[in-house]
Amino acid sequence: MNRRHRVCCITFVAFTVVMCGCRRTLFPKNEQRNQFEAYNTMRFGPQLTEQPDPFGLPEPALRARLGLRD
Repeated sequence: MNRRHRVCCITFVAFTVVMCGCRRTLFPKNEQRNQFEAYNTMRFGPQLTEQPDPFGLPEPALRARLGLRD
């Protein structure tokens, strides 16, 4: 086995591990990310994250998320 073949095998194994190793998401959508998000959800209700634009495509709801709350 020459050096080039060994480097190709190591690269292939590393690429396969990187592509297949992370199957679980870091932050599931049904759980809060931190204690501040949990507090805001209890105080203000669930946060609106996306809203449809005039063409019906989803876009981030920045005005609703960054606006003043009562």
